Amino acid sequence: MAKKMKAKNNNIAPEEKKILKKVFWRSLTQSAEMNYVKMQGIGYGFASIPFLKHIYKDNKEEYYKALERSSSYFNTYPGFVPFIMGVTLSMEKENSVKKIDNMDETVNGIKVGLMGPLAGLGDSFFMGTLRVIVTGISLSLATAGNILGPILFFLLFHIPFFFVRYFGTFIGYSVGATYIKTATESGLLKAVTKGATILGLIMVGAMTFLNVPFTLGFTTTISGQEFVLQDILDKIMKGILPLSLVWYCTHLLRKGKSGNFVLMIIVVLSAILAVLGIAV
Repeated sequence: MAKKMKAKNNNIAPEEKKILKKVFWRSLTQSAEMNYVKMQGIGYGFASIPFLKHIYKDNKEEYYKALERSSSYFNTYPGFVPFIMGVTLSMEKENSVKKIDNMDETVNGIKVGLMGPLAGLGDSFFMGTLRVIVTGISLSLATAGNILGPILFFLLFHIPFFFVRYFGTFIGYSVGATYIKTATESGLLKAVTKGATILGLIMVGAMTFLNVPFTLGFTTTISGQEFVLQDILDKIMKGILPLSLVWYCTHLLRKGKSGNFVLMIIVVLSAILAVLGIAV
């Protein structure tokens, strides 16, 4: 396995390998730069800067465009961030040589298509499996007062995590550099981007329904029958209120309103509806 990874790394020019190492170290700060609007997006863009400056050094306009799309909304399990970053940076290099049509949509489509499945894989393997096993191994030593307990936990959990992050940077870049050009010419990349966009919209719809609690508490009696407005809306379309709220917030963001402005609207609207007893 180590030989395969070494072979992949050898396909990368020494100068690029050195820059990708900088990208890797910068990616470790990604979760420290999270916010409610772009999640890990700002950290993603920050980590990409050394490589983007390298490939777009003679074209400032394209550099800023690349930095903007690298800083768009992004959220996945941290262990797989460098892999996805390697893939998108290889696309940026290809774009710097021969411009890719709809580059913004293509990069965002790849990011959305990869971040969902890899988030589930990372949570289930690292947090749901590896951490439980490592805890079981280390707990007996820790409860006995042995200092090796926490040290063993730290090493057994973080060495595989670090290993995946580090080599993921180069593997992602190698995979992207090998296949992106072929996929672009054959039309496969366009199909994958479209599929990833559809998958992303489905995920957003499902997450909206599950995570945006917006229901009406308005009830009255009409002709002796109880009228519950929320039940009527649910019969029209389940989750229509949360979806409408998210759509309106997206509309405001697209119109140039800041994320803080949208958050303030939600807070004020929630307070008014709650006081009036309209929403619960």
